Amino acid sequence: MHTHTPDTPAALAERLRKEFLGQPFGIIRFWRFAVVRPNDQSYVLISTHLEGDRLDLVYVHESRQGLAGVLSVWGAQGLEAAPAELGRGIALRSAERLRFEQAEAWQEGERYRIRTPRGEGDFPIAGTPALTLAH
Repeated sequence: MHTHTPDTPAALAERLRKEFLGQPFGIIRFWRFAVVRPNDQSYVLISTHLEGDRLDLVYVHESRQGLAGVLSVWGAQGLEAAPAELGRGIALRSAERLRFEQAEAWQEGERYRIRTPRGEGDFPIAGTPALTLAH
């Protein structure tokens, strides 16, 4: 995995296809917020699609059963290795907005807001990656 570089959305999509397709992940974080219970389920990325500045990451359950889902990232920048304490995976350094199932988060200055079925709040970014997928 490379260190932070100012990739274009198309370059990010291509690097994800080359470096992360088929890799398992059970940790999904929007900044510090765990969008799913860590490693409760395991997923694999099966494709990436780009529509303007929105990068769609298409994933399925690791068992390959069930329907595919989409994790959308607007304004993604900086593909890097996931923080070591979270395990093996990838991270996107910054994003304007993220959506996974019923969870959505967006950047507001040095903070991010998150909305889930459990509620809404805002938190400091404090140097954490916008999106982390790890196992």
